[in-house]
Amino acid sequence: MTTYLPLTIACFLVFQFIAVPALAQKTIDITTTASIHATPEEAFELLTSLKRFPEWSPFIVSDPNQQNHVTGTDGQVGAVFHWEGVDEKSKGQQTLVAATGGTYVRMECEIEVPFEASPVFTYQIDQSPNGIVVTQHFSLPCSGFQRFMMKLFGVPKQVAETNALGMARFKELLEQESAVAQR
Repeated sequence: MTTYLPLTIACFLVFQFIAVPALAQKTIDITTTASIHATPEEAFELLTSLKRFPEWSPFIVSDPNQQNHVTGTDGQVGAVFHWEGVDEKSKGQQTLVAATGGTYVRMECEIEVPFEASPVFTYQIDQSPNGIVVTQHFSLPCSGFQRFMMKLFGVPKQVAETNALGMARFKELLEQESAVAQR
C-alpha cells in the first residue's frame, strides 16, 4: 500500500497546481496590433461601418460567398452585421455596442453555427509618430473546461492567425484609402 502513496500525492499535486488553475480560467484573450499610415478619423470611420466590414473581414477570404447584411443605421451604435456562411458553415451577428471619442470601438458577437459563442472585439486607436496604432482585443468567455479543450485543439492559435489576417487586411485597405485621400 505505501508504494502507491507517493504516486497518489504526486497526482494530487499535479491536479491541484496545474489542472485546477487551467480549468478555472474563464476567457481566451488575444491582442493584435497594427501600425497604420492613416488618421484616427479614417480608422474610426472604417471600423464603425459594418457595411464595409466585408472589405477587410478575414472570413471573406475563406468564404467569399458568405451572405451578409446590416440592420440598423450603419456606423451608429446598435447597427448589426448579420452573416451566414456558404463555403464555411457559420451563422451569427455582431453588434456595434460602443463607438466613443473617435478612438474606441466595441463589437459583441453572437455565433450560432458551428458552435454557440459570444466573443467581444474592442479596438483602440492611438496616435503615433507615423500615423496611428490600432489595437484589436478579442475576448471569448468560456468555461474552464471549454478553454482547456480549445487550447488542446489549437483554437487560440487559429483565432490569433485569423485576427492577424483581419488586421492586415484592415491596414492595407485603410492605407490605400488614406493615400488616395491625401492626393
